Amino acid sequence: MSESQTDRYIKGRGRPGFFLFRINRGNRAMVLLMALFLQIIMQPLDHNFPIISTLLQLSIIFAAIFMVADSREHLLTGLGLGIPASLILIFTPRHEYGTLIWVAYVLILFLYLHVIRLMLIQVFSTKKITIDTIALAVCAYVLLGFLWQLFYIPLAVLDPGAFSFNVTNATTTLQDNLHYFSFVTLTTTGYGDTLPISPLARSLAILEALTGVLYLAVLISRLVGQYSSNRRVSESD
Repeated sequence: MSESQTDRYIKGRGRPGFFLFRINRGNRAMVLLMALFLQIIMQPLDHNFPIISTLLQLSIIFAAIFMVADSREHLLTGLGLGIPASLILIFTPRHEYGTLIWVAYVLILFLYLHVIRLMLIQVFSTKKITIDTIALAVCAYVLLGFLWQLFYIPLAVLDPGAFSFNVTNATTTLQDNLHYFSFVTLTTTGYGDTLPISPLARSLAILEALTGVLYLAVLISRLVGQYSSNRRVSESD
């Protein structure tokens, strides 16, 4: 990526009169991070109060759109992906896996990829480590867990034997189980109560575990290296 392209993604092309373009990226990341953590905390209510889970998922979508409001191009892309997905989630039963729900999943998946890409560009191109940088890095990591869940759900619906859920009850949905499995795999915790059985499920689990491990390893080395560089520059001054 050339320097001009990097500047385009990092600095954006915001209009000075539009307040969303002027809001700090770290503040946007904190809004998205709060929405993500609320979804994690409130996930157990998905079975009894699906409206709450739907509202929280919508909050994540709009927080993600808010996250990319650093330029007209990024914002329009976010709106183009997020608005149709939100309308589908509002007017379609969440646990009836029809064509529209799959369309919504694809739109949300690309929205998450769009947001994660922009956040990582900012994290790995910054020349000074700040609280905003850390907020962006943490937000991208948590969003990865939600992203991988979108790969598991279609697989589990199309192939009911793809996963083995050793602990289930009447209040646990497929989305609950795979939400839990995604984060356990991303963090390489591996409790063993939910297992990938089919070859494709195992391959996806391996890829997610590698993503989680490599993300932390590369991120920490990047942040430590940049911090050391900044410190040497400060001492030389």
